[in-house]
Amino acid sequence: MAYAPGQQMMQPTKSTLAPYLGNKKAILVKQTPRGCCQECMGCEAKSEYKISAMDFSYMETGGILKEGAMTQPDEMYALEQSSFCMRCCWRDGRAMSISVSQGGESGGAPIIDYVKPCGCPLNFCIPIGEDATLEVPCCCCLPELTTEVDGVELKSKYICDAYCCVSKFAYLENGNEIYRLKPDTCCGGCCPTCRFSKKKPMIPYFFYDTDGNRITDGMDDDNMQPQIRKVWGGLYKECCSTADTFAVFFPEGADEKRKAGLLGLTFLLDFTVFERQGQDAA
Repeated sequence: MAYAPGQQMMQPTKSTLAPYLGNKKAILVKQTPRGCCQECMGCEAKSEYKISAMDFSYMETGGILKEGAMTQPDEMYALEQSSFCMRCCWRDGRAMSISVSQGGESGGAPIIDYVKPCGCPLNFCIPIGEDATLEVPCCCCLPELTTEVDGVELKSKYICDAYCCVSKFAYLENGNEIYRLKPDTCCGGCCPTCRFSKKKPMIPYFFYDTDGNRITDGMDDDNMQPQIRKVWGGLYKECCSTADTFAVFFPEGADEKRKAGLLGLTFLLDFTVFERQGQDAA
């Protein structure tokens, strides 16, 4: 499958990532409302993110951010690179790259690049009548995102299984699965469990090891466990745009290389679940 765009991607090392991710236990990944007018006219805009520090102390019960979390200095900037044709004609399966650079605006020193090949969306529709369609899960060529650090391929990919209404992801290093990311489920594993906060329903995605055990880092409180959680980004952002904000709490012991891979996993989670085509977005 073709990758886009065709420029050469930089290959960072753990030492080049250390100043930005080495001492971080968590980060806040804030998508900007870039291209709102473009999206109103039916074309998906390039995704843009600003990334700052995060900590459990900024989380209230129910997953709401406390005052000050959104105003911390932005340390990294990320922008999608993809063609207009891809975003307009093959939005949900488009090929793209995401370039992460230093600082809160474009033009900073490059840090790392991620690449997503052209693939299939999560679902496709089959006409079953004059005005009716049947939505069917697509279980091949599903979204994945890769990068490379110190010669190690870091890959995140969407997983299709019998429980197709629950979105789940695998994070791999050189082809070996390290984590499975998925929400809590109910109804025998068939549906994601929705949690309610002061603002709106939330579906946190938790990390699981290869034996299927949730990684808790010794914490009984779900809100304090390693996870990727969509959080309330403010009234304007939530009501007037499709931009999302994610709090990413890394599993204990993850080094800067693995944290860079989990940042890519966050981008893929946003693309597949929260960019309109997902099945259990909240």
